[in-house]
Amino acid sequence: MKRQRIKYLNEEEKKKLLSALADRKSAARSYMMYDLMLNTGLRLSETISVNVGDIQDKRILNITGKGGRIRDIPLNKAIREHTHEFLSWKGAKGESLEINAALFLSRNHKRMSKRAVQRNFKKWIQLAGIEGDYSPHALRHTVGTELLNKSKNIRLVQEFLGHRDVSTTMVYTHVTKEQIAEAAEALSL
Repeated sequence: MKRQRIKYLNEEEKKKLLSALADRKSAARSYMMYDLMLNTGLRLSETISVNVGDIQDKRILNITGKGGRIRDIPLNKAIREHTHEFLSWKGAKGESLEINAALFLSRNHKRMSKRAVQRNFKKWIQLAGIEGDYSPHALRHTVGTELLNKSKNIRLVQEFLGHRDVSTTMVYTHVTKEQIAEAAEALSL
């Protein structure tokens, strides 16, 4: 059985995307959303379900994920600071900061839909000059890949991403050409 190849952003592509978003004031919402996904590994459905009170002044994001499973996701300092800035922007735009208000609203002042985010993401991937057909789920794959490469701990990645079965997490064990070259170099005397 051939293993499915996952799509994820490499470090350069990740920087290009975040830079393209950070450079435009009109992209504040998208920048916050994709930065949050890249710092937490949230699924798209989880991301659009986040309310202001779930993240405001919090160090841990409690999220109800796939299958109704609740997981606690640590929020690093950078994303906490970005959240603070985003909530200030949101308030200045006249959007609700009530605890049950959606964190991400559409132009119609309704909770963003999956489809709207998917279209928006494709637009920003293109504007960032990233080649390929990516969906927002690539951000979750990016987190899983980075976390495994840095930690070398498949169980940690499983818990962080909220996978019930470690076999789901095994998709992140793909090997890059660079890793193969490094391994070959490590064998030389």
